[in-house]
Amino acid sequence: MWPSIQYIIQAKFNNELSELYDKLNRKLNMLTQKQRGHNGHTQTYSGGRKNRVVNLTNIKFTKEQINTLQMGPQHAIEKNPKQYINELIIDTENAIKCLHNGIQNTFRYLAAKKSNK
Repeated sequence: MWPSIQYIIQAKFNNELSELYDKLNRKLNMLTQKQRGHNGHTQTYSGGRKNRVVNLTNIKFTKEQINTLQMGPQHAIEKNPKQYINELIIDTENAIKCLHNGIQNTFRYLAAKKSNK
């Protein structure tokens, strides 16, 4: 009995998932066609990966930039450390303030030592 129940659940899940992906693909195609009408320029890169990059701007990307974009948002290019050191110091101080009063100065010393490097 359990295998038939499992099969029915799997079939319903696959059906709903394929409907969702079809809907999303239709939206993407519609948006791509709308944008083409606005500036007459689109660039699609697939490169054999699951993710694809659709460039709706007039900017030409290098292959390295396209490869990075295809990796997804978790592979964002970081800023130079000198550009975000102030944010890092503020975030570190806010985290240290959450610690017990007796150990805050120890962690401030360690953080200052690391940030100077």
